[in-house]
Amino acid sequence: MYHAFVKANPGVGFTWIINILIQIFSTILPVITPSLKKELEDFLLGLYQKAKETPNPWDDFLVKFLLRILNISIPGE
Repeated sequence: MYHAFVKANPGVGFTWIINILIQIFSTILPVITPSLKKELEDFLLGLYQKAKETPNPWDDFLVKFLLRILNISIPGE
């Protein structure tokens, strides 16, 4: 049977990508300037509030995804 779409590397999946992103951000975030880190957190938390106001559930998913990768507490969870 012919498959039109074959994964280039079956070992590279969504979980692998997420783990790499977490490793990268967990290395970078502790060394950035505290005021910049605070600005980033405030921006994403404001974006989270705006996402909750939209009817599109993917807005919520995207912002929660970013908050979790950056290890920022999600309000109400």
